[in-house]
Amino acid sequence: MNPIMGWVIGILAVVILGVVVDLLMGQTKMGKYVRSVFAAVTVLVIVLPLPSLFQNGCSIDGNFVIESPIDLDENFLQFTSRVKLNHLARGVELQLAQHNINGVRVTLDGTATVQEISVQRATVNLQNAVIEPQDPHINVIEWISRLVAQYLHIEQARVVIINGNR
Repeated sequence: MNPIMGWVIGILAVVILGVVVDLLMGQTKMGKYVRSVFAAVTVLVIVLPLPSLFQNGCSIDGNFVIESPIDLDENFLQFTSRVKLNHLARGVELQLAQHNINGVRVTLDGTATVQEISVQRATVNLQNAVIEPQDPHINVIEWISRLVAQYLHIEQARVVIINGNR
């Protein structure tokens, strides 16, 4: 495939994915942040190949052809994967806030592709947390672990809770 065509297809894929997610999110507060993330990712998809384009040179002879092939930029793929995982982590934090668990910091380890997000481990830092459970006799660590596992659709054993007392 022509590198330019691959670049254009990548741009279109990010734009279409952004539109679909935007439609699913609706006019919520979180939807505003999702649109911002996808706008940033779209700009990066457009801009990141440009330095290699000018560095490797190009010739214009009826159609735009790059003289040397553009290698797939693994750093960019890792960056976009990290952005998606960070966005999902903020979603977990918002979900916990709905259960009166505020001030937690969630980090996710995993991979994110265009088709799916796979979370290997979720780390919940409770160091600055303010927790107001409905039942004072509840095991808070177990409760938070269960909520996070349900939200991410992972096994509860993959949720690591870091308590500020350690």
